[in-house]
Amino acid sequence: MIKNDEHHEIIKAAEQGDAIGQYNLGAMYDYGEGVEQNYWMAEKWYTLAAKQGDADAQYNLGFMFAKGKGVPKNIKTAVNWFTLAAEQGDTDSQYNLGQMYREGKVLPQNDKTALSWFARSWYTLAAEQGHSKAQYNLAIMYSQGDGVPVCDKTAAKWFTLAAEQGEDGPQY
Repeated sequence: MIKNDEHHEIIKAAEQGDAIGQYNLGAMYDYGEGVEQNYWMAEKWYTLAAKQGDADAQYNLGFMFAKGKGVPKNIKTAVNWFTLAAEQGDTDSQYNLGQMYREGKVLPQNDKTALSWFARSWYTLAAEQGHSKAQYNLAIMYSQGDGVPVCDKTAAKWFTLAAEQGEDGPQY
């Protein structure tokens, strides 16, 4: 629980336009820490921070819209926010984009070539930064020839890296 003084400092920073303060206030409302949980307020403060380029706020907005958490579910809006965060190197956003493309949530399922390319691209960015779920999913793609040529050596590399981090199966 955030102490009262910290809460006031975060509010003050947020109201003065500080992106980190806005993100932190959004998180407080999102999780009900120091304030009553309020997704509408969380979305408001995350949006202010995200528009200033805060990747964590962009990721959280993407998650809210992808899941319909306190906002109407909107995959297009989720993809837009995840993409902004992913382009700044946010591995969770990169992973989520890979999942969304692979599952056909962004492009039609019949466009397998595009789906696989986007999924592999986002998974690779996240995997190379150590994201275990992305490593595991890349391993599956290479072991099964899912949009890529079957390559046991590459699959083994990604399976090993994921396993070294305790990854034992797909998670989303």
